[in-house]
Amino acid sequence: KVAVKVQRSGLKDLFDVDLKNLKKIATLLNNFDPKTDGADRNWVKIYEESERLLYLEIDYLNEANNAIRFKKDFEEIDYVRVPSVYLNLSTERVLTMEFIESFKLTDIERIDRLNLDKTVLAKHTADSFLRQIVETGFFHCDPHPGNLCVDTSGNLVYYDFGMMDELKPNVREGFRTFCTALFAGGPVIKDAQLAQNAKMLVDGVEEAGVLAGNADRLAVEKLARYFMRQFKDTQLGKSGNGIKETVGTDLQTLTENNVFRFPSTFTFIFRAFASIDGIGKGLDETYDIGQLAQPFIEKFTEVRKGYKSDFDKNLSIFSKATGLNPTDVETAVSSPRRIRYVEETLRQMEEGNLKIRVRSLENEKQLERMALTQSNMLNLLIASLALNVAATVGSPVVTAAAGLGAAKFALAAFTGNAKIKKFDKTQAKFTNTKFQGEE
Repeated sequence: KVAVKVQRSGLKDLFDVDLKNLKKIATLLNNFDPKTDGADRNWVKIYEESERLLYLEIDYLNEANNAIRFKKDFEEIDYVRVPSVYLNLSTERVLTMEFIESFKLTDIERIDRLNLDKTVLAKHTADSFLRQIVETGFFHCDPHPGNLCVDTSGNLVYYDFGMMDELKPNVREGFRTFCTALFAGGPVIKDAQLAQNAKMLVDGVEEAGVLAGNADRLAVEKLARYFMRQFKDTQLGKSGNGIKETVGTDLQTLTENNVFRFPSTFTFIFRAFASIDGIGKGLDETYDIGQLAQPFIEKFTEVRKGYKSDFDKNLSIFSKATGLNPTDVETAVSSPRRIRYVEETLRQMEEGNLKIRVRSLENEKQLERMALTQSNMLNLLIASLALNVAATVGSPVVTAAAGLGAAKFALAAFTGNAKIKKFDKTQAKFTNTKFQGEE
């Protein structure tokens, strides 16, 4: 008993027409997207990635190979089923697969009737998604309820492997570093450890290509510490401080400089996440993929460290707690050198030989506003001078030329005034501690 998927005729021609029109829209978006959220999106790159995947989706031999690879990735996971493929009965437009009976995860009534544990099902959907994104790097781009189902035994069943994507090596490693840093230490973590993890998180973001090379590293780390603390507080059911009063100025600087990149692959990660999150919340009202990811990432981190047994794991924990490990021993040995370095630094300060570079974002913004104001005043002054010349000189030619000059600089002054108002409005947006409508 098999399932046969047959491609309807003329589908490629339809793709050709639609994608040609979409490319024009992507080009327009690239030119007119203001990117005021700080993300430097490339709509043409996103279109090209979509085009590549869409054409691969209508190649059923490609889908067959994807299904074989996906099945192998989950061969050790007993709660995930993937249909086998019959390559000898498949072509680019005909796909023959094993027939697996299942139903949608959104059919809550049937799930209840079969006494399947909805909480376990929700956890399995999260774990299977995390395995794809974090462990294998090969993920299903379209896990909607028609492609991610459940059988009568409570096993997840994946279908339709035409739209799959794979994280590039640097993106995969960067994302792993990001996840390790975010979840390390658990919900209850000291500020000092969180600061160290924030540095690691920014390293991961940079490795993945999300952070531009010219970004203000200190500002990004400060932003990372804020969001990591917010995430930890959310895990504990607590509420944190507002983003404006904590990192408002740094956030503004990063946003204006567009230091965050948007890899096209992330479009499909977000899409898959939205589908999985919707299915999970439909099964369990308390579903939170952030909380469910904590044990998964901790286990993944332990595997990466290469613990051969529980004894090795416990020994590592004991070593860190007591200081009996190479890192802490090296710290103890190098402490005298570090103290000497501090003494030398203090001596340089006393002698006036120490140069310190300080960046004041607030002063930079004030200087930026002063430059706008001075330029505006200069335009007004020249416009006024041109008007006086036009009024006092009797020559018609000079009067006309002066009048045109006055109009030009008056327009520049008007535009400059609008820029100042926009600047002040932007500043207020980041310096106010409350959002509009908040009490």
